[in-house]
Amino acid sequence: MKKLSIVLIISLLFSLPLAAQIFPTSPSNPVVDGSFGTNEYPEIVQLKDMRLGYAQSRDSSNLHFILEAPTTGWVSVGLGSNRMHGAHIIIGYDAITSQVISEETGRGHSHSPSSSKILVQSKIKEAGGKTTLEFTVPASQFDSGRNLRLIVAYGNRDNLRSKHVTYDSHTINFLK
Repeated sequence: MKKLSIVLIISLLFSLPLAAQIFPTSPSNPVVDGSFGTNEYPEIVQLKDMRLGYAQSRDSSNLHFILEAPTTGWVSVGLGSNRMHGAHIIIGYDAITSQVISEETGRGHSHSPSSSKILVQSKIKEAGGKTTLEFTVPASQFDSGRNLRLIVAYGNRDNLRSKHVTYDSHTINFLK
């Protein structure tokens, strides 16, 4: 009996890091300016060497995301899948003289411009060797299920087609 209890406790402890985060509601909606504001995002997770923040708007109508990566190239967040394939990808870069943000659809190990445009707001900013992508999308696009799967990535060039340097995935549960 004692051994079984120990095994169950150890199993529970090892399963905790695998649990998904819950999509929190923001006390005040984030300002989409391309930078992490103090207490702007109630949930911030470290995904490899990237920082991802997210929040649901106070009225639950929008989802806000911010991704900061250690690059002077492109950064991206893919919504709806833990892989590129099938994800609605928001990708962008700040080339100092111009900022580019594109909505793409993941197809296999590639992507192309999406026919559906869902961004409500977006901003990309490069500073201090880091690039930050911040955006808002309608919650109705992604809250029909119990969770939202996503993939994050970055590259080291200012374009939308070069291969990623690093990527990771994450799952967020919705409060129902």
